Amino acid sequence: MTIASYEGVSALSLGLPPTTAIPAAKGELPIRAFTTRPPISSRLRQHFSTSVDKIVMLALLRPGTIPVADGAHCHEVLVMAIGLKTPDVPEDVLEHIAAMRSSGMVFITIHQGEEGLVCTPAVRRALPTKAGHETRHTLHLGRPRPADKTNLTLVGDDMDQLWDSLCAQVTLDRTDGTDLDSQLAVRERIDLLKAQEAKLAGDHGRARTTQNRNTAFAKLQKVRAELKRLSADNQTSGN
Repeated sequence: MTIASYEGVSALSLGLPPTTAIPAAKGELPIRAFTTRPPISSRLRQHFSTSVDKIVMLALLRPGTIPVADGAHCHEVLVMAIGLKTPDVPEDVLEHIAAMRSSGMVFITIHQGEEGLVCTPAVRRALPTKAGHETRHTLHLGRPRPADKTNLTLVGDDMDQLWDSLCAQVTLDRTDGTDLDSQLAVRERIDLLKAQEAKLAGDHGRARTTQNRNTAFAKLQKVRAELKRLSADNQTSGN
């Protein structure tokens, strides 16, 4: 059986079992399937047109294709290649595609870099919510990496554990998905603090009066103290 691939990236190249591979004849999905139902904005349609070369299903992970039990929340995971025309990852496109299915999705976006193919993995993950509240999702991008160093490892006894592990691999470069949501929340807080640090450093440098300079400096020190503490905690938990 010829399996689905995009520029050589396939289920097998990612290290997934042959039983998960999608046949080539069923792999490529027409882009119009994602731009006609439901109706989308002209801006999003333009992003599909200018950013996406091809959309290819590479693998289907579920009980029956891999030796894991069904999960309470996750029942299957699709691994999809998104061939890109530019290096920029169109996050709104990935959000839209992922929202069209209830299954988990691991995106492998692929573009041609200066030294070869570059893959940037991504996942759209539900945020922790209280019972009775509407579920919200966040798209997480992993770090770009060469195609020949892009792989996925199957870890977990059931689909819930497997999904958490895959999300951890994409977002944190580790297979342990334990307490992942807390770790992602810390990472997002760190990113926010770094942005605040840069802004406050600029405010401090541009301050015209001693009072304004001291105020900016005090805020900057507070941000840096929290950033140092969270970074240390995050490094410890990742070891």
